[in-house]
Amino acid sequence: MPRLPALPFVPVHRLLWWSLSIALLLAVAASPTMAQSSGGSGAQSGGDAAASAGQADYGGLVDLLKDPAKRDQLITELERLSSDQGGQGGKGANAESGEGPGGDAPDGVGGIASDVVAAVSGSIGEMAGAAGRLIDGGVSVDWLAVGQLAWRVVAALALAYLVLFVGRLLLRGFWRRLEHYAQATTARHRLFHVGLAVLVSLLSGVLLVALGYLAAQASVWWLADGDQRVRAVLGLALEAFIVVELARLVIKVAFAPALPGLRLFPISEEDTHFWSRWLSRVIWLTGYAGILLVPAIQGGGHDDVARAVGWAAALLALAYTWGRLWHARHMVRKALVARAERAERAVSSWALRLLAGGWHWLAMLYALGVFVVAIVRPGESLPFVALATFNTVVIVGSAIFIAAMLTQWIGRGVPVPERLLARMPTLQMRLNTYVPLILRVVRIVIGLVAFFAVLWVWNLANVFAWFASEGGRWLLAASIDISIVLLIALAAWLVATGVIEAKLNSDTGMPSARMQTLLSLFRNAIAIALITITAMIILSEVGVNIGPLLAGAGVLGLAIGFGAQKMVQDVITGVFIQIENAINTGDVITAAGVTGTAERLSIRSVSIRDLSGTVHVVPFSSVDIVSNYTREYAYHKAEYGIAYRENIDDAVAELKAAFEELANDPDYKDHLLDDIEIPGVTALADSSVNIRVMIKTTPGDQWSVGRAYNRLVKMYFDKAGIEIPFPHTTLYFGVEKDGTAPPANLRMLEASEAKAKNDSEDSSSGKKRKPDGPGGHVPDEDDVDQPET
Repeated sequence: MPRLPALPFVPVHRLLWWSLSIALLLAVAASPTMAQSSGGSGAQSGGDAAASAGQADYGGLVDLLKDPAKRDQLITELERLSSDQGGQGGKGANAESGEGPGGDAPDGVGGIASDVVAAVSGSIGEMAGAAGRLIDGGVSVDWLAVGQLAWRVVAALALAYLVLFVGRLLLRGFWRRLEHYAQATTARHRLFHVGLAVLVSLLSGVLLVALGYLAAQASVWWLADGDQRVRAVLGLALEAFIVVELARLVIKVAFAPALPGLRLFPISEEDTHFWSRWLSRVIWLTGYAGILLVPAIQGGGHDDVARAVGWAAALLALAYTWGRLWHARHMVRKALVARAERAERAVSSWALRLLAGGWHWLAMLYALGVFVVAIVRPGESLPFVALATFNTVVIVGSAIFIAAMLTQWIGRGVPVPERLLARMPTLQMRLNTYVPLILRVVRIVIGLVAFFAVLWVWNLANVFAWFASEGGRWLLAASIDISIVLLIALAAWLVATGVIEAKLNSDTGMPSARMQTLLSLFRNAIAIALITITAMIILSEVGVNIGPLLAGAGVLGLAIGFGAQKMVQDVITGVFIQIENAINTGDVITAAGVTGTAERLSIRSVSIRDLSGTVHVVPFSSVDIVSNYTREYAYHKAEYGIAYRENIDDAVAELKAAFEELANDPDYKDHLLDDIEIPGVTALADSSVNIRVMIKTTPGDQWSVGRAYNRLVKMYFDKAGIEIPFPHTTLYFGVEKDGTAPPANLRMLEASEAKAKNDSEDSSSGKKRKPDGPGGHVPDEDDVDQPET
């Protein structure tokens, strides 16, 4: 565990420095007020004279209003003055009221900008006038009164911070245990544990702030000593304390500079200290100046001094904020660029890179806007802007945290119990296929809710109030109902496919070919049914009358049934073929006169590849008989013919000897399921005696076993001298009366070829060759005796 600093929150020396700073600021705040009540004698006499003059004026005004004639005259004079002032200051009135020359309010950014410039110019002018009056008149300070008020405020705040400091020391061990709890978990549940620990830490911090406030509030009764004005200033001090410390508590919980295990954001130790320190300082300065000093000075009736203190605090906070933002520009830019490189979508990456290039200018512009609001309307708009900013940070941070926690929880897949996974091996894979889509939809919903909440806290649009209207309630109810219907349809789809898988495949591992085929068929049917039912329900939820749709679908189905009878027959026949387990992918079958391997099965046809490699697509409607050669077992059935002069028992013995050698062959012995069967002689054919042999084999291996056995039979028959008959051609020349065969006048092929060669040579050379026949003539074809028939 990382080492924690000795003091996780507020050090003692910083507490004393804050107290002294508040005392000095109170000196400036209280001196004009005290000067009002304890000034010099000249000031006192001047005040009495002014009071007497004011009382005399009020008496004369009462007398004037009692006289009807003088009252009418006063009304006439006021109307004349009002008309003169309207004519002279019409332009300024129009500018002040926001109307243009034509009497219409200015529209667009130009009118808003002109109003802002006018308001800022007016505030600067008022501040310049106040500064001039302060310089000319000076400020009278009653240090005794200032001291009396300052030590009471410092004492109340010191008591509050003392309780806060002691409480944090006592809870340091508890926070360490929270940090250990957040770290001692898996990666899937880390953010959930961290969020829970941070929430508990935040609640404990709020409890400490409340205890400090209550302790200081209890001391107010003794410190005020019945003085209502001192009580009011102490109330402002405690109000500033609780607002400042709660805001600083949120900053410390968000960045957790002292507790690395409770950090919500993956940032370094140096960066956490940087952001936590400067934000806490800005909150402390603006909080105590805006909540304590400025209202206290205004309560004393010195608006000029209050305005000067407000301006000074706002300028100091703006300058410090701009400096810190400029210092942090590279740090945040690197983080945004790194996040852009990990973004899954090009749009997100482009937006993050664009933000990385100018985020500090946007932040500085926002700080300038808050400064303008603080100096123009500090009492009205500044609390609203501060609260809206705080709420925006909380809303956006909560949305990001919830989205990140859901991503970490289910983004890597939803685990399935081992028992269920053993029965349905592919359930987890199918379930996790839809997780990214569901997670994306949930992120969009979270983003929309956060966006609507930000609009609401800034009073730009109250979308939640619209959801309470009739149209909003209808949209919200329809959205919820549609989401529930989609989730139920998804669950039904997963359960249906899982049940089919569990019923058709009781063994673990990869599904069989038949199960895959049936899953494919039933998956298509279930998908069509679920899509149709879900679409009808969704249309009904959005207000579409599905009655005509159902009627039209019925008519269309009837028309399709008549027009596509063959297709319907294909589908129905295919379903029953698969239910009866007639064909599986990879089986060798004969269907519609085509023999080959079934390569693909659909809901209406089967693709068969024959021995020549040709693929035949056979629709199920044309299949009357299915012959499957690869079910349970097969036989090599053959008939071996021997000559009539051979001994049948010797041939049977050689057939058995060939099988014995085949059964001992390691390549084929595992494919033999039983001993050889020799039913006997099946036919006395024209030239052979046929003996039938049957060998039981594993399905699909009967052909290879038959080829190997044929080879051995030929070898054994040759070795035993058993003749395997083959076709013979006999030439019969007849017989003489005495029983002898007549001579066969034959001409040798070699002599004919030699004669033809000699004749070709003589013809090419021009020489005449001596005849070969008797008498010197060449024999004609008729001279050769023909055999008798």
